[in-house]
Amino acid sequence: MDIIIHSLSTVTHTNGGPVVTVGEGLVLVKGHLFSKEFEHDALLLEWLDRYSHSTDEHLVYVSRMPHRRLLNQIDVTKIETYWMTHRAGQAHISPDLDHLHALIQSRINHHHGLIVIEGLEWLVSLHGETTLLNFIRTLRDDVHRTQWSLLLPVDALAFNSIWLARFKREAPELVTQTMPSEPTSSPIEEVLEVSIPQVEATEEGLPQLVMLNRLPSNGFTRSLLRKRILQWRRMGLDVSEVEPALHMDDDDAFSLYSKVEQKVRIAVELERAIEHHKSAFTASELTTSKFRIRQLTGLEEIRTMIESI
Repeated sequence: MDIIIHSLSTVTHTNGGPVVTVGEGLVLVKGHLFSKEFEHDALLLEWLDRYSHSTDEHLVYVSRMPHRRLLNQIDVTKIETYWMTHRAGQAHISPDLDHLHALIQSRINHHHGLIVIEGLEWLVSLHGETTLLNFIRTLRDDVHRTQWSLLLPVDALAFNSIWLARFKREAPELVTQTMPSEPTSSPIEEVLEVSIPQVEATEEGLPQLVMLNRLPSNGFTRSLLRKRILQWRRMGLDVSEVEPALHMDDDDAFSLYSKVEQKVRIAVELERAIEHHKSAFTASELTTSKFRIRQLTGLEEIRTMIESI
């Protein structure tokens, strides 16, 4: 069933279950786990506050921020908030995964609504990537066929790109639908938004590399650079070399971006060449070469190896 939504908060149904659409054209399907990239905490809180005033659903927000810091940013009378901390206290919750799981289970067995858990970076540092990914899979199964949605805000630059790709398979990006009243994007932003398809995995379990359009120098900004870095990281590329450009002036940032852009294009071409000649490599050689390509290291050595075939 096609859905066309124009209001701030509406509910409809698809074959997959009830759908809630809120401001900014964000679509929450009940019974599902989602992720959403917010550049900073203020944007998340602004979105959450608007959502709380447009719905009668039960909202639960687990945050690294203490309650007193949230008072001026969200309406805490409309949102059940918990401070994720090692300190004991009322409305505090430990970053222990069992405690978080117990809280979520106690809510999804009643009513309907949205649970937002912020602070994945801290949870990864405490429990490790594998343990947290298994926890996320458990949450996905728990919320399935319930009247709840679960949202995990994420800063993609804070995570290992390979882990992030696996995480996105368990918690896909929250769908955004363009609203008629929204201002149109600039031509550069439109190119940036549509230039990368859904990232698929290779036979080795690595995100597939695709060739993206170059960003032009005219109109280049750090905001656009950040989006491009996120696109690269979703493909599993280690582009840490370009991240200092986020703090440079536009000319120096574009110069560094161009240098890394050329490396990335070579990497994509090399992977395509390896795929074309894959019968000439062992499974171990394929996996090792593709991993090095994503690290943007040893590219000339890999090129020489391909040319010798």
